Amino acid sequence: MVGNATAQDSAIEEAQRENLRVIQVRHRDTPNSDSPDAILMIQRIEQPIGQGVRLTLRVKRIDSQRPHGSNEFCWAACYSQAGFGNAERVKLTDGECRSGGDVRMRLSGLLGNRIGTYLMTEIVAWAKQWPTAEVMQIKLSWEDEKPGAWDGMNVPRRNRFYEQFGIEFVPSETESSITARSQHMLANDLTTEEAERAWRLNIKEMNASDWLVEQQRQLEEQEGQLTKIKRMAANRQTTIDRIEAHPYRYAACRLLTNPLAWGCLAVAAVAFSLTKEVVS
Repeated sequence: MVGNATAQDSAIEEAQRENLRVIQVRHRDTPNSDSPDAILMIQRIEQPIGQGVRLTLRVKRIDSQRPHGSNEFCWAACYSQAGFGNAERVKLTDGECRSGGDVRMRLSGLLGNRIGTYLMTEIVAWAKQWPTAEVMQIKLSWEDEKPGAWDGMNVPRRNRFYEQFGIEFVPSETESSITARSQHMLANDLTTEEAERAWRLNIKEMNASDWLVEQQRQLEEQEGQLTKIKRMAANRQTTIDRIEAHPYRYAACRLLTNPLAWGCLAVAAVAFSLTKEVVS
């Protein structure tokens, strides 16, 4: 089951988080279901690039129910120091601090289950290390707003997605392919609290090492149950073999050891005795 966490809990978890994690994703409408709808492994890679830093989140679906097709993708962000006429800046949607770049979550059947919110929370929290850095502009494409695009619910979902991080947009009047642009803001103005509360409703996060320990425990438990079942099956097969080898002996033994059979014999004996008395 997935629950809410306090700010103190979140701080403790942050200090204990590893760069390789596993998240269990349940459908947003059934967050307390017994088993997750998907399991994703997320690798967090931070590396220097020139005068800046890049953060890459590699996402791969690893559960046995994953469909054929796209089951992995990367989401990158970057930070660049001021210089060469550019201000200190962060970009939330690409690993290079330059124009362009986008993010597409290539996970079949999992849209709308807050996976993007989980990942963006990680990206934004990382970017807020540089509170005075400018957040590079995000442009919204007309392709996301076509009727039927991304299951037909993409526009309200996309708008709500950015709102929870404090990102606001201004409609574009100059380019037909770009419908809106994000307003100027600093990394310090980005927010994560609302988004973190949201993804915790149906996503459970674990360090990969803890998840592997849990998987090993479950495997050993299942192996123990399987051994017990095999032992019971072997005992029953031995009994069947004995019955097939000596069916009459088995029937006699069952009769002699069955209290119900003895009761029936006693009733029959009494009935026979009463019959004799009546006849005499």
